[in-house]
Amino acid sequence: MGSLRGSKKFHMTVRVATFLAVLGVSVHASLAATDSYAINSRQQFIDRGKLHAGVKNRVEQTGEADIILVLNDIDVISMADRIKERLEIRNDSPEITAEKSRLFTNKKKQALTALSPAHYQLLQDYDQLPVMHLKVDAEALDALLQLDEVVLVNEDRAFVPHLSASLPLIGALEAHAAGATGSGTSVAVLDTGVNYTLAAFGSCTAPGIPAGCKVAYTQDFAADDGSLDDNGHGTNVSGIIVGVAPDTKIIGLDVFRTDGYAYDSDLLAALNWVLANRTTYNIAAVNMSLGGGKYTSGCPTDSLASAINNLKSAGVVSAISSGNDGYTNAISSPACIPAAVSVGAVYDANVGSRNWTVCSDLTTTADKVTCFSNSASFLTILAPGALISAANITMAGTSQASPHVSGAVALIRGQHASLTATEIVNKLSSTGVSVTYNSITKPRLNVAAALRFPQIATQPASVAFGYLLIGTGEPAQTFTITNTGALDLSVGTIALTGAVADFVMQSDYCSGQTLTPAASCSVSVKFSPQSAGFKTAALSIPSNDPDQPSLALPLSGTAGMSYTLTTAKAGSGTITSAPAGISCGGDCTELYPQGAAVTLTALPDPGWVFAGWSGSGCSNGPCVVTLNGDFSITALFSLLQPVKLSSVSGSGYPTIQSAYDAAAQVDAIQILAQTFTENIFLNRPVSVILTGGYDSTYTSPQGLTTINGTMTISDGTVTVANLVIL
Repeated sequence: MGSLRGSKKFHMTVRVATFLAVLGVSVHASLAATDSYAINSRQQFIDRGKLHAGVKNRVEQTGEADIILVLNDIDVISMADRIKERLEIRNDSPEITAEKSRLFTNKKKQALTALSPAHYQLLQDYDQLPVMHLKVDAEALDALLQLDEVVLVNEDRAFVPHLSASLPLIGALEAHAAGATGSGTSVAVLDTGVNYTLAAFGSCTAPGIPAGCKVAYTQDFAADDGSLDDNGHGTNVSGIIVGVAPDTKIIGLDVFRTDGYAYDSDLLAALNWVLANRTTYNIAAVNMSLGGGKYTSGCPTDSLASAINNLKSAGVVSAISSGNDGYTNAISSPACIPAAVSVGAVYDANVGSRNWTVCSDLTTTADKVTCFSNSASFLTILAPGALISAANITMAGTSQASPHVSGAVALIRGQHASLTATEIVNKLSSTGVSVTYNSITKPRLNVAAALRFPQIATQPASVAFGYLLIGTGEPAQTFTITNTGALDLSVGTIALTGAVADFVMQSDYCSGQTLTPAASCSVSVKFSPQSAGFKTAALSIPSNDPDQPSLALPLSGTAGMSYTLTTAKAGSGTITSAPAGISCGGDCTELYPQGAAVTLTALPDPGWVFAGWSGSGCSNGPCVVTLNGDFSITALFSLLQPVKLSSVSGSGYPTIQSAYDAAAQVDAIQILAQTFTENIFLNRPVSVILTGGYDSTYTSPQGLTTINGTMTISDGTVTVANLVIL
């Protein structure tokens, strides 16, 4: 088997050998192709569905076979589902996809360690899938069949292509008028290629050129035949998709070889590429208008099943034609894969009698199932498939039905980006027009109905309550919930989440209600903090809105401790505060938030003067108090005295002598209109000026005078007895 030696070799380590031993796997296989026991054992694997009979026949006849090896991925998919649930996301994220790829790679490396490198050749690996394309001899085949991780050993099968008033029939024009065009999405078409130079695709000179080109990317996964589309089938299919979803982009993946067949290995390579690039192009759907075989039940172990399953987990819908063999109890592969959307065909209009390769329809009409369309109880959906003109090509078949569904998926994905593949398929199935054929009733695609959803809207979208003191409350904030969609909105039980002790639902007229389109209801919430700090919560509103099944409206507020500021006064006057609250003498005590800076101002009554603060450290002006605890302060007011000095503030002096004793050089002594009887001793080396005081005018005489004796001031006249001039 020297010719089978591959360019990649995997060497078994002690760790892997130990793991395999635990599983009961024989690391060294030695079964020969001519061993009758091995032949009988292979038949048992065929009976169990693990081995395709064609592989057994080929290896026994020629000593080697090309195989598609599929490993178990249930544990990896379960792991991804748990991560999505924990992260509250609905489709595989790029990080999850990368981790799945790593785990699949480990599984494949481990499986290959059971083989001697001389007995197999790795033809192609698919890094996004638990699948490999190998050439093996009998010894390697038998070793692989013994591995529990191996789900299927299949042939590299060959598929053939499944060979218009359709847009109005499925409601596509109504959907376009409502704004659903598939903008921002793309559809991967696994077919014969696409002639993007045609006007239907924007007369492109290359993918993406010019800007209006509807084809974003193309690649040959079969051998490059040098032609954009040497058949026209892929071009027609792509044309149907952009007819249904005019703003979606086409990813043209040529999987057909020059012999007219698409092989498993090439299909897997293309599907692997889609998984790796789905986020780059926002791929909404894969269209596969191809297939083969007859399956009377689902085929969950098909060679392509793992790829279709992983696409579904990533949010990508796989629309696959059911086949044109006229079966009434079976469909072809890969449409039979349970995770795929299998599509049968109906006529889109009366096109007269029709003779097809496998059958004839004497009469035709819209929504009549074509006689060639494979049908079975497990078929997913019907769509127009005869006769369909697109991109200047007219064809009929389930091949033409499938792209109608792919385009519809792009329309829905463009409007509702968060939906899962399952949710999209359920919506398409539940809104379709019922069509009965061969006693089987299936939905016919109705994209206009599928695009009708309830939609929740709220006003406001969030509330910041601001700063409140612990134990106080702010007036409740009302939220209005409105159904802005086209179907009834069912509202579940609304609840507060987060700091629920600090927020109170005052009223709820929405929980359990069904809102018809444009109808509204209201809920009110109050912030009533119980402890200090920044508080956040959310109003959780469950509903049947597919994009926001659990809408959370953010709530926030800051709560602080409150402290008591107590003011008092000695004398006659008023104390006020900024911020407001204190007006003493009436309201002398007030609560303020922790850390609040309160400015106190003292205003004396007439005949009084503000003399300062007691208990604060403040001067005679306004006093700023920062509250980090309860605080008390007293404003001191003094009666005005009859004599003041111009240079000294305060309440004044009771006598002229006391004012003189405190006077500075050339100070002005201000004197009230009253009689002073006192002996004044002008015995200091200062000169003073007598002037009018608070309520009088002092006129004459003026000058520098030395007085010893009694001086009486009355109505502006000074009478001095016993005047002595020194």
